[in-house]
Amino acid sequence: MKSIKGDAWLAFCVIALAAVYLYMDMRLPEVRLSDPLGPKAFPALVGVGLIASALVLLLEGRSRNRSHAHTDTPEKPAAKRAAGPAAEVAHADKAHESKNHPLILTGMVAWTALYYLVFERAGYLLATSVFLFGLLIYFNRNRFKTNLAIALGVTVFFDLLFSQLLGVPMPTGFLPF
Repeated sequence: MKSIKGDAWLAFCVIALAAVYLYMDMRLPEVRLSDPLGPKAFPALVGVGLIASALVLLLEGRSRNRSHAHTDTPEKPAAKRAAGPAAEVAHADKAHESKNHPLILTGMVAWTALYYLVFERAGYLLATSVFLFGLLIYFNRNRFKTNLAIALGVTVFFDLLFSQLLGVPMPTGFLPF
């Protein structure tokens, strides 16, 4: 139940920060050079994306809360004894997993900081592929080929989207393309 409240707080904080971000975006000067959208379009998309993500997080928390309410029936002592050691091991795994959350968060922050540090030197394609692959290896274990395909596919797709369709040059780094 505690994580659901934490998710709600996170969602409200993200919505508040996104609202401030969108307000600051609205205060940007109106400049129309060769770009029909102007400098306000991409920050507005980021702000709307943040709000949409926060709303999805709230909806997930709400559905999780409802599912917990339907499954939280008091267990009878005989049922607890019948579950035996397997239930105790599962409970111990959950407790161990919750202790690792700060370590996982710290690792993700360090991995993201490393990504930002090498982004210009290594280039978009290489840095983003390795970054995504590292995250997928951790969160989607035992699926090496699938993780590699997703990391490369997403990276190439967004590279083509930005460089070809939107005309935004991406850092090339070591690679000549």
